[in-house]
Amino acid sequence: MESNIKLYATSTALNLGEQIANHLGQPLYKIHAEKFSDGELFVRFNESVRGQVLFIISKINMPYENLFELILAVDAARRSSAKEVVLVIPYLPHSRQERRDGQRTSIASRIVADMIQLMGADRIITLELHTNAIEGFYKIPVDPLSSHRLFVESIKSSNLENLCLCSPDFGGIKRLKVYKQFIEADMAVINKERLKPNQVAHMEIIGDVKGKNVVIIDDLVDTAGTLCKAADLLMEEGATSVQAYCTHGVLSGSALNNIQRSQLKHICISDTVRDTLDDSKIKIVSCAPLLAKAIENLINNRSLSQLG
Repeated sequence: MESNIKLYATSTALNLGEQIANHLGQPLYKIHAEKFSDGELFVRFNESVRGQVLFIISKINMPYENLFELILAVDAARRSSAKEVVLVIPYLPHSRQERRDGQRTSIASRIVADMIQLMGADRIITLELHTNAIEGFYKIPVDPLSSHRLFVESIKSSNLENLCLCSPDFGGIKRLKVYKQFIEADMAVINKERLKPNQVAHMEIIGDVKGKNVVIIDDLVDTAGTLCKAADLLMEEGATSVQAYCTHGVLSGSALNNIQRSQLKHICISDTVRDTLDDSKIKIVSCAPLLAKAIENLINNRSLSQLG
């Protein structure tokens, strides 16, 4: 790696940062962050970053101080004369709020984009956007990596017969087609009508799942209520088994209890939000090798679309 490039991690992503640095064979520098007694954050670089290209690895899921720590870090880098600031953000929060849902509402994804760009970030590497329309909120390059690079081999190694890939909504059909390029399987989609966020009024399956081992592919799992209802419905319609591969394991509220009580055989997530989790039904696959390869390709001016 070139001498003018440094890897940094905010306090929220030290474990992920260490893994990425190990894959690249480079040291990881830590951004100093502390909190005043009233809760205010203070951020500082402990060494000179003048003229350096900084890759800042950060997890900015809730609470909001995680996002604010990153914003302060970007501002500190700019005020310290960094040449370029590239953000490695595995999970972009507010990605489900990419459009107005009725009247008198905000577009939260756009607000996050404005804040990140206003502070002076030059580029973002992220993983599995909820919708690619979010790229349009940014004037800087955004590189959204596909999660199929994390999960395809795991699905193949399960050696399931009569495999059926299932999208939990119509918006995920495009994601499903990417997986089908690597996995020979039937397809199904679940049509759902929402009452409000995290609450579904009605669900129906489009496609034949009887006698099939169903694999649900989704970008994130939050409370897991909808996912578990989908699994129950698939089993009612004659599926042999149901498992899920969800990139971002937000797992808020009663998610873990919902998953344990559900008919899901297991669920596989990445460490974009959580580093570890002690749960018999949940497996975590590290995104560090993929992010490290993306950084390496970017440094060497190679295409990110050609990642293995």
